[in-house]
Amino acid sequence: MLRRLLTQTSSPRRLLSSKTPFFSKPSLSPFSSLPSSPDPPSSASSHVEESGSAAAAGTTISVDRSALFNPPDHSHEPTPDSELVKHLKSVIKFRGGPISVAEYMEEVLTNPISGYYMNRDVFGAQGDFITSPEVSQMFGEMIGVWTVCLWEQMGKPERVNLIELGPGRGTLMVDLLRGTSKFRNFTESLHIHLVECSPALQKIQHQNLKCTDESSSEKKAVSSLAGTPVHWHATLEEVPSGVPTIIIAHEFYDALPVHQFQKTPRGWCEKMVDVGEDSQFRFVLSPQPTPAALYLVKRCTWATPEEKEKLEHVEISPKSMDLTQEIAKRIGSDGGGALIIDYGKDVIVSDSLQAIREHKFVNILDDPGSADLSAYVDFPSIKHSAEEASENVTVHGPMTQSQFLGSLGINFRVDALLQNCDDEQAESLRSGYWRLVGDGEAPFWEGPDEQTPIGMGERYLAMAIVNRNQGTPAPFQSLPCQSLRSEYLLKGRMYGFEALTFNIHGGYLEAIVRGHRAGLLTTADYNNLCQCENLDDIKMHLSATKYGSYLQNEPSPLHTTTIVEKCTLKLVDDYKHMLCQATEPMSTFLEYIRYGHMIDNVVLIVTGTLHERDVQELIEKCHPLGMFDSIATLAVAQNMRELYRLVLVDTPLAPYFSECLTSEDLDDMNIEIMRNTLYKAYLEDFYKFCQKLGGATSEIMSDLLAFEADRRAVNITINSIGTELTREDRKKLYSNFGLLYPYGHEELAICEDIDQVRGVMEKYPPYQAIFSKMSYGESQMLDKAFYEEEVRRLCLAFEQQFHYGVFFAYMRLREQEIRNLMWISECVAQNQKSRIHDSVVYMF
Repeated sequence: MLRRLLTQTSSPRRLLSSKTPFFSKPSLSPFSSLPSSPDPPSSASSHVEESGSAAAAGTTISVDRSALFNPPDHSHEPTPDSELVKHLKSVIKFRGGPISVAEYMEEVLTNPISGYYMNRDVFGAQGDFITSPEVSQMFGEMIGVWTVCLWEQMGKPERVNLIELGPGRGTLMVDLLRGTSKFRNFTESLHIHLVECSPALQKIQHQNLKCTDESSSEKKAVSSLAGTPVHWHATLEEVPSGVPTIIIAHEFYDALPVHQFQKTPRGWCEKMVDVGEDSQFRFVLSPQPTPAALYLVKRCTWATPEEKEKLEHVEISPKSMDLTQEIAKRIGSDGGGALIIDYGKDVIVSDSLQAIREHKFVNILDDPGSADLSAYVDFPSIKHSAEEASENVTVHGPMTQSQFLGSLGINFRVDALLQNCDDEQAESLRSGYWRLVGDGEAPFWEGPDEQTPIGMGERYLAMAIVNRNQGTPAPFQSLPCQSLRSEYLLKGRMYGFEALTFNIHGGYLEAIVRGHRAGLLTTADYNNLCQCENLDDIKMHLSATKYGSYLQNEPSPLHTTTIVEKCTLKLVDDYKHMLCQATEPMSTFLEYIRYGHMIDNVVLIVTGTLHERDVQELIEKCHPLGMFDSIATLAVAQNMRELYRLVLVDTPLAPYFSECLTSEDLDDMNIEIMRNTLYKAYLEDFYKFCQKLGGATSEIMSDLLAFEADRRAVNITINSIGTELTREDRKKLYSNFGLLYPYGHEELAICEDIDQVRGVMEKYPPYQAIFSKMSYGESQMLDKAFYEEEVRRLCLAFEQQFHYGVFFAYMRLREQEIRNLMWISECVAQNQKSRIHDSVVYMF
């Protein structure tokens, strides 16, 4: 939790002996009571006397209590016992001996009468600690982005159980619903279930979610924020199953009880809580193995030998393991996923239990019930527990909160918010942003030292558990992703974030496209498609993908053209959705992506007009991505001159036509020369636009467009061999940028056969691998080799963030996917399955 980062951690514990066997006794016996031991008058350590045979041996075990007691805010002066203290002492007395740390922790936090969480609002500046949703609305909005992405990967089910474990004041859910309000299909599918055991917090959640009771029952209501039904439950088991489920557990696992073990000369002993002769609580060690030792053995089997060798203390949380297994089983059977965000470690946890009162660390045993208790979350334990519980789930992460939020687009969101706020709001946004993604003290802070924002972006970790059929959730596909380090933020001018966000509004779009990327077909999908016997089998295999709803109503027998048309329609719908959400300059960038298809469409109409074909029929054959509002007006052209005038007036391609072609060219020029002339103008224009954008967009798009320019130069050269096209004519068709420009263009222009082209290209290291796949004198595999290299580069675009290149990369990958589906469908339809692998380009 943030509370851990608002002050320095306590001093390291001094450890005891090393190289001790797990248990000196092979069997686990019931816990036997321990006699209390006197506190020494002038020593930081106390001694725990052993009972039974251990006592006979005269062995004493030294426990360093200086670190355990952590002196601040602790007083030994007698004070009246609180109701909870009386209850704890009565439990210990009734047991005839100490209780485990986990039992103590559970009573302190959730005792129905006096538990810390049960009857008060402990969150926010007025409480004892601050959680991420209370820091900034952006946190809940980014969780909303993740939730929408997962819902889309799930196939957009009409009903989803959205479960939040330990929702606090309901702030995260409020921000999630507000941030996703534009996605009506998503919000209308939600049934919210809040797992909260505190009646006081349930009332606050009810109020913040603006709920109205649907009936006399207080356990069910409707939130006016999105018209969504809301239910409250004391445990996860009470939430109905059998429905696709999304679970959010933010800062929940850290409050689950932990058992603490310490290595001693006689083996591992559990640390217990007892009452001393002075009536104060104290820590003692168990004389025999305890039931929780079963979980210790299990946890240590997941640890590496190196980890176990260094251990002197171990914390385990059986309730965390059991809860994780319940989550995994539910997701494995019902579908969906779970997101776990908490402060913790990606290794076995040693000794991390601490108490927080009024934003300060206090002694764990001091005034139970008045301070929050929490411990580091053991993320490897969560991973192994989930994988052990169900074969139908996969676990992803952990990754740092900085990486998680950054990949989802928090940088875009903070920039959008900064555009419409006053100075005070801007300061709050910058501080909140740093707390969520920064590391340590904020370098930009100029206010009082005690108010310096402390970043927790590296301390908090995020992990996802999802149903295996849904693929990898966003943003875990791009691990390891770019971390928002302080020096990077400073380079981006912390007060403006210009370099980070490029003045983009609507920061959800990059996260959305990264979520879409997770739905691309994998190698396993293609292997399944290759086993199909007919096109109906292909339709069946695609039913579980994003194309399923587009093909489900198509009657048998299917045709290849139908599959391609429906898959293309899905691509166009996704593109239009992104375009509708985009603002400048992103909207212009997205328009550039489809200019290539516009060129193909206009050239198709020009060809049809030359051959006196029905232009309306040709328009129906145009690529949907290349359609524009005025394309229908081209159908009224009676000749080339009139068509040329209409193109210049009514289409986005007018500048390319006016600069490169005349109306006479439409009559006389070879149609492929016309296409390549227009494409050259388009690529050069797109390249210049990306250069003006600057930053990572310029860097990434320059590489992708340069590769496209070089590939077209090679194809123009090979296709013009043996034709009347002169050296100068070839050079006019080459784009004036790229790795081959200008010297490679000079050499390509004079090539007379494929081997000469190969000789030129092998001089350029990035293209050597492509041409090494070809035998001398043949070029049949060249197209596939180029497509494979393009896919590799497009996938690399997703390894960086804060740029527009992901939109270009995603659209190109989808087009390659449709080419793959068309080839597979054609091979299956013509009973040529042995040729499928000749042209399929695998992506993941």
